[in-house]
Amino acid sequence: MRYCSLADLQLAIPLATLIQLSNDTVPAEPTLNLAVVEEAVRQGEELVDAHLRGRYNLPLDPVPSVVKDATVNLARHWLYARRPEGSELPDAVTRTYKSALQILEAIRDGKLTIGVPTGESAPEPGEMKVRARPRRFGSDLLDRY
Repeated sequence: MRYCSLADLQLAIPLATLIQLSNDTVPAEPTLNLAVVEEAVRQGEELVDAHLRGRYNLPLDPVPSVVKDATVNLARHWLYARRPEGSELPDAVTRTYKSALQILEAIRDGKLTIGVPTGESAPEPGEMKVRARPRRFGSDLLDRY
């Protein structure tokens, strides 16, 4: 399940800019490099999943709009960041990237909810239970030595 689509990215980035950001040929061809755009979306989705793993069953289906928006902002940042060194990222791209990370951290920490249909958190994978024998020597006995 994709968290955002090419159409979602085109709402955030004008098509001409998206072509320029995704195309590495010199002089740039007026076509969109879908492989680069797909990689940007994949990177964004992986970062979203990394924050939500263990709290929700992944991949999310249906995709909440807050997750879609965060994925778009993460993918947009990746596209701008892959440009050659020396070119600064636009301030709006940096701000929305930081905001998306803050939102994901708030969801991860339980401060925000994404409205998963079941309303239950997924169990943490690899949970372990430990049983120990009663202590023979308490801290009071060990302190005397």
